[in-house]
Amino acid sequence: MRVWLLVLTLAVVAVVVVGWAQLGIGTDQTVGTGSLVILVVLATLGVVIRERGLGPHWGVSVATVVLAATIPLAGAFGAALVGGCAYLADPGARTLRTRLFNVAMTAAMGAVGGVCYSLVGGSFVQGASFSALELLLHVGAPLAVAYVVMALVNSFCIGVMSFVVRGTRVLSVARAVLSSLGWGYLSHAVTAFLFVVLWGPVGLGATSALFVLGPLLIVHWTIGRDALARREHQETVTTFVAALEQADPASVGHSARVADVAEAIGAQLGLGGEAAEDLRYAALLHDIGLIVVRPEFPSDPQDEIAYLSALSAHPPAGVSVLAGLDFLEGSLPAIAHHHERWDGRGYPAGLAGEQIPLAARIIAVADAFDALLGDQEIVSAEPGAAAAELRRRAGTHLDPRVVEAFEAALARQGALGRRPLPATVSGRTARLQDHDHPGVSDSFADWQPETVGQS
Repeated sequence: MRVWLLVLTLAVVAVVVVGWAQLGIGTDQTVGTGSLVILVVLATLGVVIRERGLGPHWGVSVATVVLAATIPLAGAFGAALVGGCAYLADPGARTLRTRLFNVAMTAAMGAVGGVCYSLVGGSFVQGASFSALELLLHVGAPLAVAYVVMALVNSFCIGVMSFVVRGTRVLSVARAVLSSLGWGYLSHAVTAFLFVVLWGPVGLGATSALFVLGPLLIVHWTIGRDALARREHQETVTTFVAALEQADPASVGHSARVADVAEAIGAQLGLGGEAAEDLRYAALLHDIGLIVVRPEFPSDPQDEIAYLSALSAHPPAGVSVLAGLDFLEGSLPAIAHHHERWDGRGYPAGLAGEQIPLAARIIAVADAFDALLGDQEIVSAEPGAAAAELRRRAGTHLDPRVVEAFEAALARQGALGRRPLPATVSGRTARLQDHDHPGVSDSFADWQPETVGQS
């Protein structure tokens, strides 16, 4: 119901803003039906070929190029109409509510962008002549401003939708969307300006679409290359995780659960864009070093010292395995230090407090939570016992601010880290075998070999 209310609100915003442009401030522009049809067709083409691989919850559409170009050609009404109609034909919309949300959101973007263009002094190009300087001042600059405003509206709407559906923070998601677009997204505005100049001042009219289609496809190809690289990165990470789980079947699903919880905590702390991506990769790969050190584990499960000694080598071993993969460079510090403790008694470097990278502190909380959910003694005690145990450890084992963010994320999403219970988990020996259990961290903190913290 809340999603439909959001769709209705965006549709009303589009209608009200268009009405204000035409009747209130009287600055809107009219354009022929044939021209509008061509613009709708081009925008629809942009929707059909848009690249979805730029982030976990959103895609980028080159239809926004046509949408932006429509503003100096047809004003707020034309932009709202072109944006809304294009997304009616969206082949990627899996549900009716997704399709209508995109329709309403893009119509609102066009309407707001059109009004903004007029308010900052933008001129309409139909039947007008401009010098080069006038084009830059009265078309190019206002169009750039309108484009930025549309990007902000787009990001905010996605943030609101994410809040309604998933309970995430509106501004955190909006910032993440903007960060994922990057400065290269402004190349769309340049292409839109070229489209406008060819259509109006140069006098090519609708024929200008033939000259703009090429740059549109080039922009799409450039974005597609970035998306392809992201997909290749994800496949590489998936391969590493599969190798880890094959080496230790008991760990199946652990990396994904920790990544989901870490991502929720990161969003609560305002991480977005590249920082959020680095965090997720680090959470997925934090235990990859276990493949290297597992042969060093003692055959006798009671040999605690030998176990802890071998265990302490797995974070730097993981860094060694992943070194050289450029896209993981930002994830390596978190992988190296995810077993440090807030009180400085962790491993491998004995870092304390904010010396520990934030992403490592986030993974430490997510890691401990997942281990506690696998401890039957904990989950059988009372609802929320695992979260209560993390709260008890805030300020010693774990970062208090990260634990607070975890609790806020848990309150919002409710089912963080849900996992099947093991058949039997009891006694100190079983706990030692799950190296992520906070009890193992305590054992290491009590042992504290002299080499910890030395370089």
